[in-house]
Amino acid sequence: MDILEAAPSPAALAGELRGVLDGLWQGPADDGEWLDGLARAIACWCKVRASDPGPAAGWACFKTPEPVDFGHLVDFERTRPDFPEFMEGPRNRRRRRDGFKLTDRRYSEKQVLSEVDYCVLCHSRDKDSCTKGVRDKNGQIARNPLGIKLSGCPLDEKISEMHTLHGEGDSIAALAVIAIDNPLVAGTGHRICNDCMKACIYQKYDPVNIPQIETRVLVDVLGLPWGFEIYSLLTRWNPLNRRRPVPLPYNGKNVLVVGLGPAGYTLAHYLLGEGFGVVAIDGLKIEPLEPELARDERGEARPVERFFDYYQELDERVLMGFGGVAEYGITVRWDKNFLKVIRLCLDRRLHFRSYGGVRFGGTVTIEDAWEMGFDHIAIATGAGKPTIVPMKNNLVRGIRKASDFLMALQLTGAQKKSSLTNLQVRLPAIVIGGGLTAIDTTTEVMAYYPMQVEKTLERYEALVAERGEEAVRAGYAPDELEVLDEFLEHGRAVRAERERAAAAGEEPDFASLVHSWGGATMVYRKSMLDSPAYRLNHEEIIKAFEEGIWYAEQLAPVEALRGADGALDGVVFERQEKVEGRWRGTGEMVTLPARTMFVAAGTSPNVIYEREYPGTFEMDEWDQFFRRYRVETAESGPRLVPDEDSEDRKPGVFTSYNQGGRFISYFGDNHPAYAGNVVKAMASARDGYPQIVALFEREISRLDPAGQDERELCWRELAERLDEELVPRVEEVRRLTPTIVEVFVRAPRAARRFRPGQFFRLQSFESLAPVYDGTALASEGMALTGAWVDPEKGLLSTIVLEMGGSSRQCATWRPGQPIVAMGPTGAPTEIPDGGQTVLLLGGGLGNAVQFSIGKAMRDNGNRVVYFAAYK
Repeated sequence: MDILEAAPSPAALAGELRGVLDGLWQGPADDGEWLDGLARAIACWCKVRASDPGPAAGWACFKTPEPVDFGHLVDFERTRPDFPEFMEGPRNRRRRRDGFKLTDRRYSEKQVLSEVDYCVLCHSRDKDSCTKGVRDKNGQIARNPLGIKLSGCPLDEKISEMHTLHGEGDSIAALAVIAIDNPLVAGTGHRICNDCMKACIYQKYDPVNIPQIETRVLVDVLGLPWGFEIYSLLTRWNPLNRRRPVPLPYNGKNVLVVGLGPAGYTLAHYLLGEGFGVVAIDGLKIEPLEPELARDERGEARPVERFFDYYQELDERVLMGFGGVAEYGITVRWDKNFLKVIRLCLDRRLHFRSYGGVRFGGTVTIEDAWEMGFDHIAIATGAGKPTIVPMKNNLVRGIRKASDFLMALQLTGAQKKSSLTNLQVRLPAIVIGGGLTAIDTTTEVMAYYPMQVEKTLERYEALVAERGEEAVRAGYAPDELEVLDEFLEHGRAVRAERERAAAAGEEPDFASLVHSWGGATMVYRKSMLDSPAYRLNHEEIIKAFEEGIWYAEQLAPVEALRGADGALDGVVFERQEKVEGRWRGTGEMVTLPARTMFVAAGTSPNVIYEREYPGTFEMDEWDQFFRRYRVETAESGPRLVPDEDSEDRKPGVFTSYNQGGRFISYFGDNHPAYAGNVVKAMASARDGYPQIVALFEREISRLDPAGQDERELCWRELAERLDEELVPRVEEVRRLTPTIVEVFVRAPRAARRFRPGQFFRLQSFESLAPVYDGTALASEGMALTGAWVDPEKGLLSTIVLEMGGSSRQCATWRPGQPIVAMGPTGAPTEIPDGGQTVLLLGGGLGNAVQFSIGKAMRDNGNRVVYFAAYK
């Protein structure tokens, strides 16, 4: 229609519509003419409303696919002529954020159905590249212009079939189809994965938003009465899953899964279905479930009628710890209530146990696992230590790892107003890196800073009202008072903005305040188009720009500058340029002001066990990953064979370990073929569990059904032993001085593994903590040295100096209270052979660690001279 070429003003549009409607009452002489006029008016109205920035702009009926320009996937503006590397998102697309509630509420049902309608449903023609990948003319997996392989869904989920069923209104059937290949779909979907979208059949236009559809299918079922039970049943009993429609009975074989992130919990699910007993351990704390959701003494659990009765806003939910990187590494862009869905599905299985605060290589070693009755060990510990950026003064106060920041924020609770967790950020803030961790860190700094200063102001005012301002300020050093006053000033500005916004009936604009104080800038050494975030997750850059982050490209950090107080005051960068396809320095320096800097320069695989116990595993040629093996079955039994990449089979998942016919497998970010994202980690478990099952096929096939009761009894006895050995409890808290307490903990396995010089990380549970005036009195993790242990009684002792909120809570712990006592960890002190004279020097609380060291020295036949200094 020609009217669409030049839409009239809203006033002219209203006049035209009024004329058409008046004609309806008068009775048109020509129905065709009248209908044509009505269609013209409606089309014109749609064009005007679609371009209107108001609510109608988001209507599904107005959405049209846009061409994809791989060189311009993200809109940005260069707003600083003096700083050409600087960029920010379009200001008219900013959205205001207040705190740590879920930032993306997902598509509505209409929007999801619009995406389903957009899908061409091509599975019947074997063209569903979203599942199977895009192939080139030679039949090989194709790459997009950014060089990313278009392999499709790592889990081979039946996406087009799911779309068909959901479009027909049958969400349960759609979920059943998903669960064939992706039973733990609660851990994937919107704002988690996008491999399927990248391989969508639409390569030149916007792809179908498959993760939104997938998550909507799950949410629709969870929202039904008994919806969780329907989903839970489909993960165990699924008539569409021809390979394993129902779980097998317990076969007496037990697997220790190390790590409860995406790879670990997915592997646990599959092994349970094959009849294995599974015990999962994780070094992080894992909070107890609500009593009404947990299993009782008989192993039974109350059915959940309405799952969303247990739904919690993300800024209020108990930080469960379950889920690994999905809990502490992914921000509130993703709904972490889904982790509870996965945990319930596992915890309600009779032959599953999970224990937090258990360190592999510390609390439990490989030899311990065999001794305890395990038949196999699967390592799924995720990423390891962060990469160190080569930069002068990179240990200046104010610099920390981005992963530490995200963990403190999302695992110890700094993001919650009710938390006492200490996490200090000053502005301006800089984040070094080009990946998703850098993006997440920058957005969370933007959101956390207003909360931090507002919380500081509120608590300062409460203390002043109780003790007086002079007494409160007397406890701070001069440089601390400077920071305090800065936070108080900013806190008052945040409060004023909140009051202004409330009066205006709008969301507060905290991003503008953060910008005025220096902002949060993500800095990458290459161009944004070369960054991992752009190439793999450009949608997240768009979302981050909407929240107001700043971005600076082509800058490599050279030196951290100290201020007069010794803390970070700025960072010197060298400008970079691309020459013959390689980035290199130009020699030109740029200094950016910064009071805080976070480093998100990547991580290495977690192979710490081999570093602590050299010779346990073979490493690859780069000394980065465990060397990869597969197992072949021979007449003499299974044997290890080096594994290479092949399209004819799944990657091998075994390490080089083979002792007494026992093997150790590895998954997720530990594995070179599956490192990179959550869904690949889950795929490693899906692809790898049959290889573990194959180890025991011969034995399992010979099981006598008459021995089932005995096998069940053995499982119960194992579970009881583990509950006794791996669940630390407070034995006694004894006050030594007005500011020092000694905490005695019953932790049999940890006590037996302790060596002098090592330490533990003590922490209480948030879900069991008392709440006073809206503040949960839960402690954050405290690194404490072991003063002494009694291995026979299973007791360990730590000395605590009360110097902060968490340490002061130790005195309130009661006998029998479960806590986290992760460890022992750290390198033990070298104890020389007998006949030597050893000098020990200790000062203040440092004397605590010398108790166990001195005793070990003397027990080993050495003479000990001990100097202890006290105030």
